[in-house]
Amino acid sequence: MKSTGVPQISGEARLYALEELCRRAGLRDENWQRWQVRTAKDALVLRCVYGQGRVLFPAAIGELRRDRTVRKSWPKTPSAALQEVAPDLMVPFCCAGSSEGEPLFVETGPLQFQCTEDLLATIVLLLSRFEEMEKERADEHGRFRAVDSIASLYSFLDRPIVDEYGLALEQVIQALDSGFKPARRRVRVKVSHDVDLIGIPFNLREPAVQILARLKVAAGVRDLLSGYSGGVPGSLAQVMEICALAGERGLHSALHWKASARTAFDSGYDIADLRVARVMDWALAQGVEMGVHPGYYTFGNQEELAREVERCRQAIGEREIGGRQHYLRWSPQSWAHWEQCGLAYDSTLGYADRAGFRAGTCWPYFPWLWKENRRAELLEIPLIVMDQTLVSRKYMGCSPRKSLAVVRDLLRKCATVGGVFTLLWHNNCLGWPYALHYPRIFDALAGLENYDWREDAGRVERPRPMISH
Repeated sequence: MKSTGVPQISGEARLYALEELCRRAGLRDENWQRWQVRTAKDALVLRCVYGQGRVLFPAAIGELRRDRTVRKSWPKTPSAALQEVAPDLMVPFCCAGSSEGEPLFVETGPLQFQCTEDLLATIVLLLSRFEEMEKERADEHGRFRAVDSIASLYSFLDRPIVDEYGLALEQVIQALDSGFKPARRRVRVKVSHDVDLIGIPFNLREPAVQILARLKVAAGVRDLLSGYSGGVPGSLAQVMEICALAGERGLHSALHWKASARTAFDSGYDIADLRVARVMDWALAQGVEMGVHPGYYTFGNQEELAREVERCRQAIGEREIGGRQHYLRWSPQSWAHWEQCGLAYDSTLGYADRAGFRAGTCWPYFPWLWKENRRAELLEIPLIVMDQTLVSRKYMGCSPRKSLAVVRDLLRKCATVGGVFTLLWHNNCLGWPYALHYPRIFDALAGLENYDWREDAGRVERPRPMISH
């Protein structure tokens, strides 16, 4: 039986959590020059260099528990818009004696605030996906399910709670430092397409699916004819089609290509096929990003992952690439495997069965590797919504109206905290019933600023707070 307790949090992990929290509060780059982190007995102290302002982050006195989540209030009354999306602050992994309803930060004296929970422990446990390290249950693909998560149990999967903590700390810093100027919060969007099926090698099932989809008869016929003529299959043509559909709305696409052998879960297309190369050349000319989509059996197999990544790199012609695991098969150890392959970013961190914020954040971040007790040199871009999650009856089974409502709600919450809304829409999901969903979803994202992961890729060497003892 799984323990309800949580192991001790290292000092390095606490400092990492404080940096992530402060980043979300707006303490970035030049703002760090105004603040200093001091280590004290069983606490970290954030102190304003140009004044007396202090924020104390104590470590928990009692045992942190997986089965203890409390609601806290905001330090200051938030705006009506913020209250609507986050009426309170949900804090999991609390002690048994934690108090409900009190502010997350309380004023303990002139220019003095104290956090009322071991918030740094909560943050590192969420961002490192600690609860998935000893999973007792999994679905048929070995995936940790949203329904088994703490976020689902306490109904905060649809909220970026780590990013909300940043807004709470921002309120405190504004009260302590009149010179503090937080960065403008803006939502950005990243649209990607995992290229699972392209009609190569020829298989009668793909054109049959296309034709039965009704709205893609032409693509199905192209697939069928290509099997005999050697032309561009309809599914491969849809790679260009979906990029064009996104581009018409000002959305930049990222294509994640496969280089896996044929299995029951992998189509096994040849990424070096000349027809694929022509589509890649077209995409590159359109400014489309290229990335990797490692096959089903690379999950937990670092050697096979490395081989597939290298084949993709050779075909794409780029070394600095990222991507996503096939079937969203992922565990915290996947970060270390991707890092070992020299990949720039991962964007697998989302659930297949539910849309939302798997790690409690929509901010791209460098995750904490629990076993290695260090920050990864790999950027994580959390996945918020996948097409199958919305449409498939196996998962959420949304109507077109409901799927649009889900996207708009999650998009609004990303905008509130200034995060990145990440959407996965497969190239072969353009026919029925997907055609009833994606046009309005793409329209909802039209004109938003696109996220460029290269802006954050070098941030592992960004300015850090001064530390004193």
